[in-house]
Amino acid sequence: MSWQVKTALVLANIGAINWGLNELGWNAVDSLLGSISWLPVLVYYVVAICGVFGLYKVLSK
Repeated sequence: MSWQVKTALVLANIGAINWGLNELGWNAVDSLLGSISWLPVLVYYVVAICGVFGLYKVLSK
């Protein structure tokens, strides 16, 4: 497994964990990066792209 695939899967898992924490009332991305208004949005897009890429890699085997 290449480093790109590993990185994409790790970021997708971090996004999933943040989604679960958000359900408990705490958003890690907003808490850590909320002072810069555009940065959390960028993080969400990168995590979403990594999730789609990871899903593609898992299903293409």
